[in-house]
Amino acid sequence: MLLNRIKKLAHGPSEHAFYCNALQGNSTYNICINCDMTVSCNCQDFDGSGHIGNLRTHSFVEIFRSGKVQQFREKLARGEYAIPVCSHCSELRKVAKNEGDQYLKGYDLPKALMIENSILCNLSCRFCDRMVQKIRSQKRMSLEDIELVARLIHDLGIVDVSYHNLGEPFFSDTFPQEISILKKHNPELRLWMSTNGVMADTVEKVRAAVEFQHIYFSIAGPSQEILVKYQQRGNFDKAFNNMRRVVEERNRQGRTRPIVEWKYVVFRWNDKVDHINKAIELARVAGVDLISFMYGDASRLHSSWRYKHSAFFKKLGEPSWRGREIWLKHPQGVGNNEEKS
Repeated sequence: MLLNRIKKLAHGPSEHAFYCNALQGNSTYNICINCDMTVSCNCQDFDGSGHIGNLRTHSFVEIFRSGKVQQFREKLARGEYAIPVCSHCSELRKVAKNEGDQYLKGYDLPKALMIENSILCNLSCRFCDRMVQKIRSQKRMSLEDIELVARLIHDLGIVDVSYHNLGEPFFSDTFPQEISILKKHNPELRLWMSTNGVMADTVEKVRAAVEFQHIYFSIAGPSQEILVKYQQRGNFDKAFNNMRRVVEERNRQGRTRPIVEWKYVVFRWNDKVDHINKAIELARVAGVDLISFMYGDASRLHSSWRYKHSAFFKKLGEPSWRGREIWLKHPQGVGNNEEKS
């Protein structure tokens, strides 16, 4: 049924219209500069259908105002999906049929960007489509690329950057230099990152990480045995200890940022009460600011019914855009439901 619905919406007609929050310039997350300097309209562009341009041949402003992007906006205004990812993208907005055309003009340039410094990843997570590596013409940004991106961020007046996408940010051995370049051109830049934590394994990388606003350490289990059921080739001890080192370095420098969050994706194999309680206990040991529990959106065979239906999860911590979260301590100026925006 879902496939039929997608086909219907992809080819119209529809009783309503759509617009894309990201292509209107209102998103604080999507619009990604990929590691080969192509630009995607979303963070799940595994097949390249969301490519809207290439910074090696056009300026960012030219890309955002290009005919291809306008074609995307026109399809949405007709009530069609521009690309398949639209069907489950958080940026999709539904409006009345007669309101669609107003979003074909009057859009702004983005207020925030994603930067994918590398498409490479040290893990092999279940359900992760690593075929995306084959469509990148290069696997990592060079420092010259980072310099270009840093100047672009400055020229656009961007203040928020999510420094991750479909690869592991710490995979790059020039990670410290990359952050230094970005900050040199944009001293007030607020950086956000999601990482599996395993390769945050040098003093230089840890010190660079402390320049961030918020870091999500994705550690999908309270032990090696549980973690590798999802994060295949993962290493619990390395990820956990590196997360703790970031906290210790931040505290050593007397900073309140970055907020360090343990992001725990819940599946049927890591959703037992003792799993969750052990993770919370370990989060306290590591000194992180909060631990969040997110629903692992997989097949019925792998999804957690406990997360959706049990009283334990319904009462766990507080609800947030992540799912459920438990704040263990509050850095200055941080509230229970802080978001990136």
